[in-house]
Formats: sequence, structure tokens, C-alpha cells
Amino acid sequence: MYTQTLLTDLLAEQHQQRGQTGLFKKGIFTLSERAKVGSFPHPDVETLVSAGEPCGNWKPTQGRPEDKRNVNENLQRLATLPLNGYIPGSSIRGLVRSWAKQHPDIYPQMMALLGEQTGNEIRSGKIEFLDAWPLQPTRLTLDIVNPQEDFQVLHQGQGTPLSHYTLGDGELIQFEVAIRGIPHRATLEDVATVWGWVEQALTLSGIGSRTASGYGVVERDDVTPKSLPNYSKKVLSFDLFSQGCYGASTQIGTEELRPSHWRGWLRSWTLRFLLGVMPQENAQKTLAELFGAIEPQTYKGCVSIKMKPGNIWGDRSSNQPRFFRWSGKLEIHAPRDILPIILPIVRVAASVGGVGRGWRRPLHIFLMNNNRPAARGSFLKLTHRRQDQASGQWKTQKYLLPPHQPQTWQNIYQSWLDKVRDKWGERLQIGVNDHLEAEVFSPTTCSVYLLPGPDAEPVDFQDLKWQEQRAVETRGDAMYLMYQENRPRNYKRNPALGGSAGGGGAHCSWVSIRRYGFPHPNQEIRTACTEVACLFLGGAQNQQNHVRSRFLRDLQRAEGSIHLFGR
Repeated sequence: MYTQTLLTDLLAEQHQQRGQTGLFKKGIFTLSERAKVGSFPHPDVETLVSAGEPCGNWKPTQGRPEDKRNVNENLQRLATLPLNGYIPGSSIRGLVRSWAKQHPDIYPQMMALLGEQTGNEIRSGKIEFLDAWPLQPTRLTLDIVNPQEDFQVLHQGQGTPLSHYTLGDGELIQFEVAIRGIPHRATLEDVATVWGWVEQALTLSGIGSRTASGYGVVERDDVTPKSLPNYSKKVLSFDLFSQGCYGASTQIGTEELRPSHWRGWLRSWTLRFLLGVMPQENAQKTLAELFGAIEPQTYKGCVSIKMKPGNIWGDRSSNQPRFFRWSGKLEIHAPRDILPIILPIVRVAASVGGVGRGWRRPLHIFLMNNNRPAARGSFLKLTHRRQDQASGQWKTQKYLLPPHQPQTWQNIYQSWLDKVRDKWGERLQIGVNDHLEAEVFSPTTCSVYLLPGPDAEPVDFQDLKWQEQRAVETRGDAMYLMYQENRPRNYKRNPALGGSAGGGGAHCSWVSIRRYGFPHPNQEIRTACTEVACLFLGGAQNQQNHVRSRFLRDLQRAEGSIHLFGR
């Protein structure tokens, strides 16, 4: 029997009987993303486990709980733990304190109501926070932490995924939050004030760790969160068509788009930009200040994201090979002087690739070794709302860079550089990483070209199906080059260019290609689509025979090639 929520009901009834109804506040909130909040003392100290209360036994067939396992082993044996998850009252109190500290006008009142410690002097608070339990028993489920930054940007060895147990699995979970004022110390006004803080803190910041990555998102129908002082928010609408994104499980049928996919995408692209203007140490420090870090030094980041699913979520294509669609909103929160630095990076990243698995390739058909077709790549639509200066009306506009206007690409980069120079001028050393073997986005370390795409758009995005099922007809000229295998065009599965997912070790591609549903500007080239290829040279600029240098020459010499940015 699940009785954890009864305490809140009994306390509410008790306060009502005593005529102290105003000293007790409770309400239902909704957790819309998995949360890691509090902790459970798991015997395996390397496994992070959210707060939970035992509700069953460890089965002998699952092995000893303290045994160290990789993610796949945990998925087979311990996809869920015999622990009912909850949110400790101390976590809610800590969140409210943290939120209040960022509001100087209420900070003194917060110290008086919630207590403070100054040196050895402790002043207790007037408000108690109760543990918040889901309305229905909810076991902790396996999640994954999979660092990709060093692998994706610096082309170092692939990281080891770590197990991580959270409250929730992405499905909506209702839970009850309650506070009460200590009789004869707190007033009705005190309780009402703190309850307002609880509502704002939970719905704005979320609960638990990794909230900046979109974890722990909390909603309440009658509450509209207000931005923190000196913070701004950008809301983007996305429509992602993909070969499939995954969490702890990569089995067919477990596809899911997660906030961490967006967070990793934005963080990695920010590092690519920063490496173009700063020494690696300064770039990593700046990245940590923006997005947070736990080693070698701990930083609390200032940029956070929230992903809000829409009505279309994980829909499958109606024909084979299968691909998937996710539509929703992406919110980016940052200080007002930081958001204008982040947004140009978002525009460029979305203009040369997608998000999640296969982001470096346009959505196309790939023939496997057994000659069976498979969907590969992704296609990202990104829009935003802007107010027309003449009419005052709000209109939906594409957030991507135009694929046929080189000056726009160069202008947005120069504007970004000017803002970075104003913010971190003393950290800049432009050109210092020109020969670093890494993905660096700058005019001297990468090349962006527009090439003809497929003759017709191979995907019917409205009806979610392939219009063209011949693999070669789903690729444009940039993709044609990527699939060349014989020297001097030994590009396919080449770790130094096209990447490789097999052969004993994975290697990222040095090329990102995006398809645009935009006809080639040269009317003699009658293709309904174009492809934008972004090549990261990775220090090979002066090595004429290097495979990346050869690929660059092929981009430059291709019929209909238009130089957009870089070398």
C-alpha cells in the first residue's frame, strides 16, 4: 500500500481543525522531465541515485546491488530500482533559497523566514518544508550520462557512459508540495509569501541537479514563471526529423528526444566557436562559466535550456526505412549580455547540421553491408516569432541562415566576435588554434560551401514518408563526395574525414552536411534542394595531400559550388 501522501492530507486536516488553515499550504505540481534530486546511498559509489524509499527486494537474479555494471548490464538487470522516488523537502527549501538570493529585493526577507547561519550563529526559520511525493508510486528508472564533448569536438577517445537513476522517465508525474508555518512564529502572510516563492522557484528553475540541461522541469497550470533579474529568454520552435535519438536503451522502439541532446549540441558548438578566438584553456574556462563544470574546477553555469514537447512526439514514418519526428519548443535562458552571444551560435549550428544521433548528415537513405536500406541523418526546422516593425504583427520566421547569401554568414560571425571581444577581450588570442587537431569554427579553420542537392526533396515532411526510396537519389553533391571510397577520394569511413562507427573504435566525421529545401540560385542547375557542407580542417590547412585538404578542393571545384564562409 502506498501511503506516503497521507501525511500531507492529515496535516492539512489537523490545521483546519485547529483553525490554522492559513499556516498550511499545499498544491499539485507536474514533473515533465526526469529529475535527479537528493540521493540514495547506493552501495556502488559510482552510480548516482535520486532520493528514494525502499519498496521491494533486490532479486538474486539481478546480482549484488554493489556490483559495478556498465549501462547495458544495468538495462538488462536493473532498468528500475526497488525504490519509490520522492523530492526531499530540504531540496525544495534549498531551491527556494537559491532563487531568492538572485532577487536582492526579497533576500533579507528570505533570510528572516527561512533562517540563516552566520559563522557559528544559527537563526532558525519560520517555515517547514515537507517531502514531496508523487501521487502514484513511481520507481526510480535507469538514465544515462554520456559525455561527448571531447569525442565530438576534440576527436579524442569516446567517453564511457555512466548509469544514473532518476525520478521519472520523461512521462508526466504529478506530485504534491506542502509547507507549513511554525505556530506562534510564522504569520499567515509569511506562509503565503513563501508559497509564492515555492511556485516561482519550482516552475522557473525546476528541481534537482542538471536543471540547466533540461532535467527536473516542473509545471503548474496557474503559475507563470518570471525570468530572473537581468536574464532573458529566447523561445524557438523546432521540428526534427531523425534516424532516431536514444537514451539508456538503443533498441528499436525506445527512441526518444531528450533535453540533454539539445544541451550537448549547444555546448559543443559553443566550444567550437570559442576555440576559434581563445587558447584552449581560456575556451574551456569560458565554456564552464556558461554551461557549468564539475572538474577540474567546479563552476555553476548561467545558460540553461528547457525542451517542451508538442503534439507530434516520436511519430514514425509511414514507410520504410523508418525515421521519426519530434516537434516542440526550445527555451534558452541566459543573462542579457550572454544571450546575444549564444544565439548566433544556435543559428550557425542549425544551418549546417541537425540534433541528436546522425546530426552531421542530412536525412537520407543508406544501404548497409547486407544491402538493406536504413535511414541516416536528421533534418531540423527551426523558427521563431518576430514582431514586424511596420505592422506590429508577430510573424513566424525561419531561424536558419540563408544558404545563398555569403555576406550574411560573414556578418553574423563578425557580429558575434565583436560581442565576445567586448565581454572577454582579455581572453582572446585569435588564430592560436589554427593548427589544433579539433573542430574549430572560424574563418581560418573551417570551410562552408553550398552545393546542389537532390533533384527533388526525398522526404514528404507533411505526410511523414519517403517520396524517393532509391538511396542515391536522396543525396546531393556534397553527400555524393562523402560516399566516395577509392583514392584519391577515399572519404567514406575514413577516420580523418568521413568518420567511422566500426572497425574497433568510433571516429567522428570532420564534415557536417545539411540539406535545404531551397533551389540552387543558378537556374541552370535544376535541383529543388541544396546542401550546405561545413568542413573542419583540424590543422590540415597547409598539408596539401591530407584527405581533408583534398576534400576541400573537391568542394571548391564542384559544379555550382558557392563559398559561404571560411577558407
